[in-house]
Amino acid sequence: MIHETAIVDSKAEIGADVSIGPYSVIGPDVKIGDDTLVENHVTIKGKTTIGQRNSIGPYTSIGLSAQDKHHRNEPTLVEIGNDNEIREYVSIHRGTHGGTGITKVGDNNQLFVSVHLAHDTSVGDNCMLANNTTLGGHVQIGSSVVTGGLSGFHQFTRIGDFAMLGGYSVAYQDVPPYMMCTGTRAQLLGLNLIGLERNGFDKVGIEEIQKIYNIYFTSGMVPKKALELLKTEIKPGPILDRFIDFVSETKRGIISK
Repeated sequence: MIHETAIVDSKAEIGADVSIGPYSVIGPDVKIGDDTLVENHVTIKGKTTIGQRNSIGPYTSIGLSAQDKHHRNEPTLVEIGNDNEIREYVSIHRGTHGGTGITKVGDNNQLFVSVHLAHDTSVGDNCMLANNTTLGGHVQIGSSVVTGGLSGFHQFTRIGDFAMLGGYSVAYQDVPPYMMCTGTRAQLLGLNLIGLERNGFDKVGIEEIQKIYNIYFTSGMVPKKALELLKTEIKPGPILDRFIDFVSETKRGIISK
């Protein structure tokens, strides 16, 4: 159902059983998948593709141009997957030609009130970004990540899978997988134990992650030597591979204790 006060461009592609609430505005290059709820006073513009079964709260804006002085309203992209809960006042800006050209959100995420995703950011699957979480440009969020309220990410930072950034915290460097960080200049606290348990990691897996933590963060070794030791002390597998791949690709450095 499209409310009579909504403005939906005739060129927009609207799927089956999509609901668009009062005073919402949908631009000509927008695609919205089946069974999606767009509530009142929502603005969706630009080359924006939204998947199926999403819920988009009041006063949300998606696909507006980047807050970047080099951006000239080029036809860059926003891509949102399926089954996302996007709450009130969320803003998702599209990418830039100087970046990846696309801002992406995966599947089954919760973006709480006033979350901001700047240009060229990406969010994986099954994440929960609490109220007022702010992503600077080019930030990359993995999957099964949790952020606390009023947390922020400096541009070009990354946070690995199954990690958590606490409330009122700001990450200026990369947050490694499986870990929990907090602080106005975030520091490493240790393993994200509750998050790991909730995501199905068993005792053996958690013990393996604890060993990774002990070698990489508390042994006193330089990162290169610590990585070499990890490869000899811990059996190969997805847990170790995920950690090594992430820290090996850092450009801003890894948050430590």
